[in-house]
Amino acid sequence: MTPASLATATLVRLGEISNRTFVLPLAVFYPTSRCNSRCISCDWWRQTGAGDLTLEEIDTVAASLSALGTQLVVFSGGEPLLRPEVFDAARSFRARAITLHLLTSGILLERSAERVVEQFARVCISLDATDEPLYQRIRGVAALRTVERGVARLRQLAPRLPVTARSTLQRENFRQVGALIDHAHRLGLDGISFLPADVSSTAFGRDEPPNPLPLMLDREEIADFEAAIERTIQVYARDFASGFIAESPDKLRRLPRYYSALAGEEPFPPVSCNAPWVSVVVEANGGVRPCFFHDAIGNVREMPLEKIVATNLRAFRESFDVGSDPVCAKCVCSLKTTWRHAPWQS
Repeated sequence: MTPASLATATLVRLGEISNRTFVLPLAVFYPTSRCNSRCISCDWWRQTGAGDLTLEEIDTVAASLSALGTQLVVFSGGEPLLRPEVFDAARSFRARAITLHLLTSGILLERSAERVVEQFARVCISLDATDEPLYQRIRGVAALRTVERGVARLRQLAPRLPVTARSTLQRENFRQVGALIDHAHRLGLDGISFLPADVSSTAFGRDEPPNPLPLMLDREEIADFEAAIERTIQVYARDFASGFIAESPDKLRRLPRYYSALAGEEPFPPVSCNAPWVSVVVEANGGVRPCFFHDAIGNVREMPLEKIVATNLRAFRESFDVGSDPVCAKCVCSLKTTWRHAPWQS
């Protein structure tokens, strides 16, 4: 750990103890609320982007995050590459020595690859299927081959740029765990991670939680999922050991348990998370959330981000307990940073 990283970790820990913000090393930013996929687990595709922050407003956000000591900003959304000025927005952060990562469907990667390579230090694509018909059923568009061409173009332009995949496993694709790992290898990716589908929150462009039934697993499917995970742990031991699979075997076993809990068969697995102490999410319309899943605590169009962090975020933390919070209990993407494991250090 470098002296700078140690200093950041120390300030984060002091903030956890005092509920004050001495440094906010990580932020997630949505350049747009629009999306060109129509995923069954998400509602971003219903958004028009009419209320997206202007470039001037984005520059103000970038300045505020720089003042808060932010080292890494993850562009998410919505589909970031769908916004024509996304690279102008990226330059606002890069001009302040902030590292950028990109979460993307990958559909627009091929045509944007040169500029992506210039602005982003890491890229993560959504990979929910290994064949076009299943991809279309899950993501609403027939674009798997387009995504694959985009990855190939990135690899051609920048062989050392870390490019990984994230798969959301649910009823349609939970049996494809091993096939998805194999496909990630064939694409030349640097790794893959897995999540269950969120069916409980207003994240991902929703006005209300979604109908969970198309995504949930029944008792027999849960048993099949558990068996698939155990096979994966045995067959892909080297990928766990190397870190190609981001989750540990025990963490991967949590996925069928999550669906078992949704079905009322057992309690939700315990969650350990410190996201509201190390990060914020700034949405395309200026809303500020403590994490992906909790409701907004302010809007940068109404209050400077520094003040939202200093007052509203602090108030949220003071009344918040991860272990008992009902939103956290059903979380599919918790973040727990430690002295040695922090995304802004990678």
